[in-house]
Amino acid sequence: MFKGLRDFLYRDGDSSNTAIGIILLFMLFVFVGPDILPTLLSRSFPFLDEGVPCTRLQTAENRGSHQSLIGRGTSDPFEMRVIVPSIPENPDATWDIQIIIQNNTIGTVPFVFDNQARIGIGSVPDSSGIGLVFSANVAYQPIPPPSNAGTTTFSENSIRLLGPRQRCAFRVQIPRNSITVPTGATVRSYYRINTSGQITGVTIFPDQGLARVAGGIVQSEAETIILTVSAN
Repeated sequence: MFKGLRDFLYRDGDSSNTAIGIILLFMLFVFVGPDILPTLLSRSFPFLDEGVPCTRLQTAENRGSHQSLIGRGTSDPFEMRVIVPSIPENPDATWDIQIIIQNNTIGTVPFVFDNQARIGIGSVPDSSGIGLVFSANVAYQPIPPPSNAGTTTFSENSIRLLGPRQRCAFRVQIPRNSITVPTGATVRSYYRINTSGQITGVTIFPDQGLARVAGGIVQSEAETIILTVSAN
């Protein structure tokens, strides 16, 4: 393959082909790579995250004075995805599911993230953050994480910032022996926010800029869970 590419670039001694080839490869990387390559790599190599870990994102700082005007003007900036490897057969194994949250705008937008994921939208009613929803035929009884329902102002340590077109990934680790998954079961990821985040006192901005999602929740497409089939 590489020999064929080299022959094409240097065919008939025309060095201009080399420049054209380099330009085309650069354009492919700039316009396609940022969206396609991370997804392809993460699906091909399960140990790789599709985006930067959400835990490493910049935390909020003085939201009363420091916010992106473009970010505040966005509506529904987030896209959710879920990467679901086949569920392991070994009951002592851990099943890792990736939640991906992506900012599709050119502004910096905040979201609530407290280093954990809720399992089931109704498991922690009105709690803000990221989570997973299994189809009704999945049997799983996780320990509910602490609820932030009723919170009107979030700690800045629990607000992360996604830059323009940036995405982050969070791995949910589920013990295999704690879940029963039948054929045809599905899972979705979601992000929910119930308040803009109140700010008191004299500030430039009236709130923490969190109410960017219409209806308060955005969900991914449902992914079918692949069951591991043992060889006989």
